[in-house]
Amino acid sequence: MSRSEARRAQDRLRRDRLRSNGSAEPYTVAEIGERDGWLCGLCQDPVDRAYPHPDPRAPSLDHVRAVASGGTDTPGNVRLTHWGCNHERNSDTPLTTVEEARARLEVLRRKPGLRDYADSLTPEDMVRGSLARHTPERYRARLARRVERHTREGR
Repeated sequence: MSRSEARRAQDRLRRDRLRSNGSAEPYTVAEIGERDGWLCGLCQDPVDRAYPHPDPRAPSLDHVRAVASGGTDTPGNVRLTHWGCNHERNSDTPLTTVEEARARLEVLRRKPGLRDYADSLTPEDMVRGSLARHTPERYRARLARRVERHTREGR
């Protein structure tokens, strides 16, 4: 499969997920930016709308609950972020409760190659680890590295 075919397949899958996740409502980066006070929802630093994509400091919209995990495409499920912070988070939704961790463990246990790994985890440790990975300080540090690399490569 060529790169363009793979991209089209990925776009088709995303559109299908969006349709199956419920209603969609129109919104713009400017509307969400104004609502969020032009602060990144991940690193909590200001987002400057003057930076163009693909600069890591460019404004971007992040689905709080990822579309891949059943999130809707509505203003209530998006937040303003830096493009670099959003890219760093990807679709990794933080676990905040032991119940969420238990549900994720059940999914892992159903996959034959991951059953032993899942049995080695506790829900409490999963929540602690997830919260440690999703701190503003960590997103700030990773954004700084992305900005440095972007500047060094002269993009």
